[in-house]
Amino acid sequence: MEVSNFNEKIRDLKTICIDSSILIYHSILIYHLDFIKPYNILTKILIEKIAKGEVFCNISALTITELLAKPYKLKDYNKVSMFENFINSLPNSRIQSVDHSIAKYAASIRGEYNLRTTDSILLSTALFTKSSAFITNDITLKRIDIKDLEIIVLDEHV
Repeated sequence: MEVSNFNEKIRDLKTICIDSSILIYHSILIYHLDFIKPYNILTKILIEKIAKGEVFCNISALTITELLAKPYKLKDYNKVSMFENFINSLPNSRIQSVDHSIAKYAASIRGEYNLRTTDSILLSTALFTKSSAFITNDITLKRIDIKDLEIIVLDEHV
């Protein structure tokens, strides 16, 4: 596992935005809370860095939709509550609404890179919040070359 490389990648970051895939595994499990190996090792490092105030984390409101959809479908309200408590208690983070500016920026990203709407909104959120990195586990986003936004993929560090 390339944990030292991951630590090096995130060491000097001040503001990040996280992809839904960082939190969601097979639409129901959360990498960090459900101890999904080997990703939970990397998310633990990341969450600790956020909790200590070493990095600020932006979370798109769309991520909340993606995170909670499957537990709601399964009527697993304990999981809904657990996920909400985790997100709401994460210090040094903000849930960013998808407003007109983010939606418009997402349209330009979607048009330029032929991305899904979801990915475009998440990347647009990262750019709108002036995040220096977007942390994901979607290797297809590595092809995106947006000035001042580094794409960090967890799978490259496991």
